Amino acid sequence: MTDVTKKLTKKHRVIGILHTLKQFKEAGLVEEDSMYAHEAVEDVQGEVLDTAERWYKIGAKRGAREVLKALLDGRLEIDDTGGELQVLATAMKLEWTAALNVSVGAEKQRVSKKAYALTLRDMEFDDQ
Repeated sequence: MTDVTKKLTKKHRVIGILHTLKQFKEAGLVEEDSMYAHEAVEDVQGEVLDTAERWYKIGAKRGAREVLKALLDGRLEIDDTGGELQVLATAMKLEWTAALNVSVGAEKQRVSKKAYALTLRDMEFDDQ
């Protein structure tokens, strides 16, 4: 490869990286002041971690709500005989449907209604 070809290749690589950064910035995935690829990677990693934490909390709240509803409607029961509280399952799984609003960077989307379930294994029930 000649020196001219190397310079052109490097120039095109830089233009490609800047174009990619611009697209990430417009999508709200990278901060406006990020000028280098490693900064963009850090921004995206931070966004992924924040999103994972947000969805973990949403899932935990939803699971707790479904367990409480199952207790109230009798699909799960509390047994307090023998001086120790136990939860008894009268159903193999708790099921519900829900649609989800999702934010990815600056874009908001809606995931259509889908069926979800918590099985006895998910809830770590013993097979007794």
